[in-house]
Amino acid sequence: MRKALLIGMALLMLTQMTNANEIPYSIGSGFYDYGTGQSRNETYDVALRIADPTLVGSKVKGVRIYFTSAQGITNAKAWLSTALEVKSQKFTGADIETVDFTAVQGFNEVAFAQPYTITADGLYVGYSLTAEKDVATEPINVSSVFNADGFYIHSSGSYRTAWHSLGEQMGSLSMEVILEGDFSADAATAINIPEVNSKTNATNKISFDVQNQGLNGVQNIDYTVEVNGQKVDYHADLSYALPGIYGHKQSISAELPVITEKGAYAINVTIQKVNGQPNGSSNATGTGKANFYNVLPVKRPVCEEYTGLWCQWCPRGFVGMELMGEKYEDFVGICFHNGDPMEIIPSSQYPIGISGYPSADVDRIEVIDPNFESLQTYWLSQREQFAPLAVDVETSLEGDNFKVKALVTSPLDIDNNKYLLQFFLTQDGMQHSNWQQTNAYAGRNDYKDGYMDWFCEQGTYVKGLVFNDVAISWSGRTPIEGSLPAHFNADVAESYTYTFDLNQAVTTYSAAPGQSLVQDREKLKGVVLIIDTTTGQIVNANQAFANTSTAIEQLTTSKEDVVAHTTYYDLQGRRVESPRSGMFVKVETLRNGKQKARKVVF
Repeated sequence: MRKALLIGMALLMLTQMTNANEIPYSIGSGFYDYGTGQSRNETYDVALRIADPTLVGSKVKGVRIYFTSAQGITNAKAWLSTALEVKSQKFTGADIETVDFTAVQGFNEVAFAQPYTITADGLYVGYSLTAEKDVATEPINVSSVFNADGFYIHSSGSYRTAWHSLGEQMGSLSMEVILEGDFSADAATAINIPEVNSKTNATNKISFDVQNQGLNGVQNIDYTVEVNGQKVDYHADLSYALPGIYGHKQSISAELPVITEKGAYAINVTIQKVNGQPNGSSNATGTGKANFYNVLPVKRPVCEEYTGLWCQWCPRGFVGMELMGEKYEDFVGICFHNGDPMEIIPSSQYPIGISGYPSADVDRIEVIDPNFESLQTYWLSQREQFAPLAVDVETSLEGDNFKVKALVTSPLDIDNNKYLLQFFLTQDGMQHSNWQQTNAYAGRNDYKDGYMDWFCEQGTYVKGLVFNDVAISWSGRTPIEGSLPAHFNADVAESYTYTFDLNQAVTTYSAAPGQSLVQDREKLKGVVLIIDTTTGQIVNANQAFANTSTAIEQLTTSKEDVVAHTTYYDLQGRRVESPRSGMFVKVETLRNGKQKARKVVF
């Protein structure tokens, strides 16, 4: 479905043909051809949306549409519309203007009879065509620039019921829109300035895009970066010159001023000169956000595994979760069992939908495979994400009541309308003489990879396994209403306590319903999750064993002092991926690069 194209020079040549008061608008140059893959004639309607406020008042005169091949393309139409609608599975048509044209290979330049003035509401610019099956299989040319407004599609096949936005996943239409207006020779602005979350007194580098808005394109810029009244001046020569096409962009990097006081600030990037000339843009400043904290909350991602003793491929999830727990001290795991004595809920109640076993997720973002390398990759990526709230946990066991107290702290004053708590009771060291794990890896030396070797050497059914991080009770699928306040004062802990009745920690397994899952009270853990209710994702978590409390790391420990990863070595100095019985040297590498070593016995 993709065919690489090099048409940038053609775009540049067409740019040079534009009149002085005209400029082509384009999100990106063509890169590949796209089709839905239908084995029949198909009608395509595609569009991009212009919603740039600096273009309000400019006029759309025409379009340039590129076809790698025009063979098999009929009924081509270029159009302008204020809306995209579908009725009876058909595009209702453009409400501004439509122009028929005959498709040819290369660029097709189509002029509109009446130039349309862009309003503050923006507009859609698009084209329609019929593609002959087995001939015009990929008629739509797309760029490698990803933009939500860059590619809308409706078709008589895969996308017949509604318009769909593909710009963020497939790229943008490589179509030029010819604009008429008062355009400067040298003009540019800064866009896509990121949000920064950082400690005070730290050095921070940001990347942002320089977007061309002028007839001459952009070769170099002079600009300032300002935060909280502090400015840094920069000059940047672009790695390649941007052509005189409105909307083309290039990423550059710059350091922020060092901020010494915590708070929320604006990042203002102002382009003062373009190609050595005063910037002619009416919107020369791009704005982002920066939050500076005295101490950053420690981010603890959560790995949730979905498994069962009956599942023949689930040993890789067992290994993956065990290795994560051994390697990372701040690891938080929750294992949901299905169809075995450790089951507590049906699969329909899982916090994320899965299609099979074994499965896993990290922070409930997407379903992944629970092998160790997959878990580690996603977990490490999530650990680098900013945690808006810190959480500590205190637990107390009073008779059959296991109380879990969450202490949640924000490093800044914030209003809260989306964060709530969810609680789990998990248990380590679960085992039973009758439990046996089905094992598809038995005798399969081809699966030996340094992680699964032990299971490859076992039989079809494996007894004696010890299960950790097993969920034996929870507060429910829905986060608890009112568990977090509507406002946080900076560095003031807000508390909420949830009590588990250990008599209710029972299995729902059909062969032994109601049987207690509490095996060793000293190995019970209270787990607290902070849930973003707008996404369903976990933004932070923590856990504590019975009658213990986590340290207030948010206030006493910097993010850099947390263990980054753990490595084991035997007494001969050789690295061991999965230590078993014996004595080993455990080396903990902190995020600040320091290391701690001690001997441990398995």
